[in-house]
Amino acid sequence: MNDMLAADATRDMMPSPMAPTQPSRWETLSGLKPMVRADVSFFRHVYHNVAAYIAHDRLSNRYHRLTTAAHALLRRMDGATPLADIRRDLEKKGEIEGDDAEFAQIVDQLKSLELIRTGEAPNPRALEQRMVRTRRAKAIAPFKNPLYVRVPLFDLTRVLDYLEPAMRWVFSPVTAFLFVMLVGSAITMAGVHWETLTEGGLDQFISAENLMIVWLVYPVLKLVHEFGHAVVVRHYGGNVRELGLMFLLFVPVPYVDASSSITFRSKWHRAFVDGAGILVELSMASIAMFVWVAAEPGIVRSVAHNVMLISGISTLLFNGNPLQRFDSYYLLCDLIEIPNLALKSTKYYSYLIKRYIIGLDREYEFEALPSERRWFLFYAPFSFAYRSMVLVTIAIHLAERYFFVGAMLGCWTVFNMFGMPVLKGSAFLLTSPSLSGKRAQSVFRGLLLAGGLVALAFVPVPDRVVAQGVVWLPDDAAVRARTSGFITAIHQQSGAQVRAGDLLMTLANEKLLTDRRKVLAEIDALKQQLDADNATDQVAASITRQRMANAQERLATTTRDIDALSVRAPHDGIYEAGIEEDLIGRFLPRGGEAGYLVEPDIAPVIKVAVPAIDGDLVRERLRGVELRFAGHLDDVIPGTVTSWSPTATLKLPSPVLSLEGGGPFALKPEANSRPELVNPVFVATVACCAGLTPENYGDRAHVRFDLGWEPVAVLIYRVVRRNFLKRFEV
Repeated sequence: MNDMLAADATRDMMPSPMAPTQPSRWETLSGLKPMVRADVSFFRHVYHNVAAYIAHDRLSNRYHRLTTAAHALLRRMDGATPLADIRRDLEKKGEIEGDDAEFAQIVDQLKSLELIRTGEAPNPRALEQRMVRTRRAKAIAPFKNPLYVRVPLFDLTRVLDYLEPAMRWVFSPVTAFLFVMLVGSAITMAGVHWETLTEGGLDQFISAENLMIVWLVYPVLKLVHEFGHAVVVRHYGGNVRELGLMFLLFVPVPYVDASSSITFRSKWHRAFVDGAGILVELSMASIAMFVWVAAEPGIVRSVAHNVMLISGISTLLFNGNPLQRFDSYYLLCDLIEIPNLALKSTKYYSYLIKRYIIGLDREYEFEALPSERRWFLFYAPFSFAYRSMVLVTIAIHLAERYFFVGAMLGCWTVFNMFGMPVLKGSAFLLTSPSLSGKRAQSVFRGLLLAGGLVALAFVPVPDRVVAQGVVWLPDDAAVRARTSGFITAIHQQSGAQVRAGDLLMTLANEKLLTDRRKVLAEIDALKQQLDADNATDQVAASITRQRMANAQERLATTTRDIDALSVRAPHDGIYEAGIEEDLIGRFLPRGGEAGYLVEPDIAPVIKVAVPAIDGDLVRERLRGVELRFAGHLDDVIPGTVTSWSPTATLKLPSPVLSLEGGGPFALKPEANSRPELVNPVFVATVACCAGLTPENYGDRAHVRFDLGWEPVAVLIYRVVRRNFLKRFEV
């Protein structure tokens, strides 16, 4: 009975003659006799002791990286052997393994890359879909990344063939030595002239007047940069078949197609090609440094200054940073032997999400060495964060001058950071065939992931506001010199109780003594002149009397200054002057502090400048205060806010809190006589329990206001709002 049921079940599972089954894709392909196109060449590389292969389509000048399985199949495709026989032979030798679907996928990929001819009748529907995808990719490319909108112009092969003999000197050891000397000298000169070079900063660079110079200089610099790549490619036997333009923030930028360097066996040759542009830019920036120093103010010096800025900024932020997909990125890929590092890193994170969060089958694996996986884990998040930071920074600075352009760039950046991943993830969950049969479960897991990310925004974290202050005493506590001179003696030790009029310090000023002798001699001469004029000419006598009065007034002023060389206590108090050995011989200008007179019952306090946009928040939600002195950053001292200024002010409690004094607050450039802040502040008075010593007076203090705990989203909103209000003054 059981045998009969088994037979019936077998008959039920057999296909009916009236309903023939469709052959699988491999069954369709297995009888074909494909042949590799005659204009396709192959190159072998070794990455981490594993062979890899490059296919060069000479007709389209395209390069394709091949898996070991794909290369094994291509090597046997002679146009006479069926695919089934090729597969069987390779499996016997252990060179390849996989199921029917995997072999069919490899063959279809080779066909789509147009590396083989199979003799199979083309599928009109598949061709149409491929054309639609190609047109769609070209259409959206400018919106995905404006840095890669390319317009090819012409072939550089003949130009490089002509220049190559004349450029061989570039690769000599002497040139390398001269390059190091040139760049080293330029760096030294830049350090000497650093303040002048950086005067005006980014605002000066993006001014309307300077942008015209940049617009003209930038393409020329990048053309020389790209020729650096081209010359090195040609030197090592490659060809550069394309010179064109791409558009970077509306500026036309030349580029060359140096992809033939991918065929070089030596990774050092490939790395030299990658870094050639950076070396050229460093050379141009160094030469521009010498021109800038030698030139007079004018157009030549402005052009040289922009060459240094463009080459320096682009080398530091773009070409010289492997987190961006420019020269240093490809240099890093070649040196660590991981081609397509950015793409593989992104795919690795996609694999982790699909495998461990979405819940794809365990058979879904990601082939990579452990060392490669460590690079993938590091590269993807850091690259994403850096690119986002650069674009946001550029958008903010552009918005300060050209609000619409900066706002559009900022919106585009935010969409690519958050909107695009959400759209792609949603499309995968709703439409991917790999989720067939368990889509509901995967969508639920995806929603849990999204909910977890949203929940992170509401996780409470410590909320702190950090500001700077100055150790402050009443104005009458400072003992100020009434004239200038060198300190020769200190008559009171620090901590001594003194009374008004006591001698504190003696200064020396030989110029005052010389001026007094000159004035006395002048007065004696004028007295004799006056006696002679009284006897002969009353008009001349009147003039001489006036000159004598002026001289006597100068004598009185000089005498007062000489008397002021003896610095005396203006009132009673405890005298604090610092270490005597450090003060003797020091020059003290008129008005300079010669120490402090502190009343025993008055303790110094900290005057803290808090940005106005944070002032109300700090006053309402303050939980505690901690401070550190600039000279003792390891010591944390508790404090208490004793008072707040009633309104926001544009005046700082001390110049040491301004940018010129090393602080964080910018002053208005036009307010020279009465310095005013660009953005208002509240001034808080903070008393501390312990830790203040006399040498702290006038020093900077770092004060942290504890505001309790707040969700991450609230803190991010506050930071964005603070920067928006600060930069756009609304």
